[in-house]
Amino acid sequence: MNYSFRKKNKTVKYIIIHYTGMKTLKSAYSKLHNIKSNVSAHYLISRSGYIFNLLCPGIQAWHAGKSQWKNDKNLNCNSIGIELENKGHEYGYNFFTNHQYTSLKKLIVFLSRNFYIKDENIIFHSDISPNRKKDPGEKFFIKRIGIERFKKNIQKKNKYTINEMLKIYGFSNYYIKKYNLYCIESVKRALNYKKINSNKNKQFKIDFYNLLF
Repeated sequence: MNYSFRKKNKTVKYIIIHYTGMKTLKSAYSKLHNIKSNVSAHYLISRSGYIFNLLCPGIQAWHAGKSQWKNDKNLNCNSIGIELENKGHEYGYNFFTNHQYTSLKKLIVFLSRNFYIKDENIIFHSDISPNRKKDPGEKFFIKRIGIERFKKNIQKKNKYTINEMLKIYGFSNYYIKKYNLYCIESVKRALNYKKINSNKNKQFKIDFYNLLF
């Protein structure tokens, strides 16, 4: 099992939701336990809703990789990683099950209370690494677990540019500048668009604004 100890100045701030992106639960479980895989996570939730506690959440898992969110970098050091069993875009992406949503909701309530994690800091792998990752993807509905990430403590005005909204959403300045189109695709996944592309049309601007405000 791959893990590190958190630095003394790093506390858990985020929960990051992933999908396994592998053909079977067994293969995902094996990879997350294999020291040669260079990856790990704290929890794995099967399609039947069974929760595997793979690592103590106080220990640093290797699930985020090269990542940025707001002013934070390399989010392994201050996050908890939850993997949802799903074949992913490469092997046959499908909707998550009711059992998974039920178990995920219970787990997040438990973690949020114990680590004082805010709804706005329950985020997606595709948010923190939009140029590399697509998970949990457009078929994951965060409202199914009762999380409201936005529309809180945000100064509202009539008009925003796309880049201003990307900043409010949470992307770092570096990602907005270098991976702008990938950031757009990440937002469309969060909006549960059926067709994911980087077009910045009028409807997207409206939907993005309504998501944030």
